[in-house]
This record gives sequence, C-alpha cells and structure tokens, in this order.
Amino acid sequence: MIREKEKPKVLIIDDEIQMRFYLTALVNAMGFDPILAKDGVQGLDILSHIRPAVIVLDIMMPEMGGARVFQELASHSEFKTIPIVFFSGVDRTAFFHYIKMLNATLKHPVPEPLFFVAKDADPEYLKEVIKTCVMTKPCESDN
Repeated sequence: MIREKEKPKVLIIDDEIQMRFYLTALVNAMGFDPILAKDGVQGLDILSHIRPAVIVLDIMMPEMGGARVFQELASHSEFKTIPIVFFSGVDRTAFFHYIKMLNATLKHPVPEPLFFVAKDADPEYLKEVIKTCVMTKPCESDN
C-alpha cells in the first residue's frame, strides 16, 4: 500500500491560546499539519523530536521569548535552515532595532529575520508567507 505523502509540519510558538487556535485553523486550511507550543522553551523541546517545514514564532512570550528562540535556532546548524515567520504585535522597526542592538553584544551575530508579519495582517498575506516558506527547499549544509 502506498502511503499518502506526509503533510508539511508548521510549528506554531505563541503564548496566546486564541492565536494558537487562529493559526491552527489557518494552517489546517492550507493542508499543513500544525504543531503547537505555548512558549519558546516548549518550542525548542518539540524541535528535538520533529523537523517542521516552517516555524511561526511570536516575539513576546513568558519563559523564553521569540528573539531568544531565534538566537538559539540561528546558532545551531541543524535548525538554522528552518524558515521562521515572526508573527507578532511588536512593532517591526522596534524589533529589528532590538536585533541590531543584540548583535552588538554577541560574539556570533544573528541574521536579520527574513519574514515578519504583524498580527493584524490580512490572513491571506500570512498564508502566502507560510506557503512560500514551506514550498522553498532550504539549502542543505555540507557540514
């Protein structure tokens, strides 16, 4: 028997239950498989078991916020090819400024995020960003 191709997994890391429900419905409607985490600590733990096609990541969360998760992911070769979509109510300009200031203190700076979507964005735009990330194959490292 031929198995149906596994649906791409989308790891959703957001502390707000309403946002997790919203993103779950959106990701399901796209035909992808949502995996949920309530904070950065739980999200990183989930990554030790699954390899998602994309991560949708909130910035402001208890325990471990999105910027710290991003820093952790960028510093590990096995995770840094996973596309990350920041989905946040934080002002984009302020967040990018924070990344620049953070990099001033780091021995190994983190790259600027490629995808940032405001939480009040049109759902169709968010779907297009997620779809772009899922359909784009990450470059595999030789290391």
